[in-house]
Amino acid sequence: MRSKSFLFALPLLALAAPVAAQDVVFVSGTGEQMPFDDEPVNDGDTGMTDMADKMSDPAVQDGVAAAVEHITATMMRMPVGQFAEAIENARPGTVSKRIRRDATVADLAGRDAEYLPEKLGDGSRQMMGMMSGFARAFTVMMPEFEKMGREMEGSFRKAKAEAKRH
Repeated sequence: MRSKSFLFALPLLALAAPVAAQDVVFVSGTGEQMPFDDEPVNDGDTGMTDMADKMSDPAVQDGVAAAVEHITATMMRMPVGQFAEAIENARPGTVSKRIRRDATVADLAGRDAEYLPEKLGDGSRQMMGMMSGFARAFTVMMPEFEKMGREMEGSFRKAKAEAKRH
């Protein structure tokens, strides 16, 4: 049975050390020059729009899905029984269940393993469609982020000037 649920891998997240407020120093002019509030922002020329278009293209989605399906099918055929045996021989008690010497990843994955390549291919199409939507939304939101940044810069300048007076 073909599943329409989508599967996707979560990206690895980089962890940063906490920063105390006093460690943050505002330095004017370190960012990209932003247009003034009264200037129109041309959000149609960004790379995000091009990327969104490509990710929503069914031909691109099919190509990625085919690659995902092929890679997954290949991985499913990968033999792992000999590796498990070698690990168990090197460190007895490490492998908790008996694994046949000719076992593959599909054997360990279980009875629905044969559907996994197709499920992941379908999931990649869905994920690319979602990512396209996020890229388009980000393109629309970018002028607002830029405006917010300018307003925050003004607030920081004002707060810094007031702090110097006291």
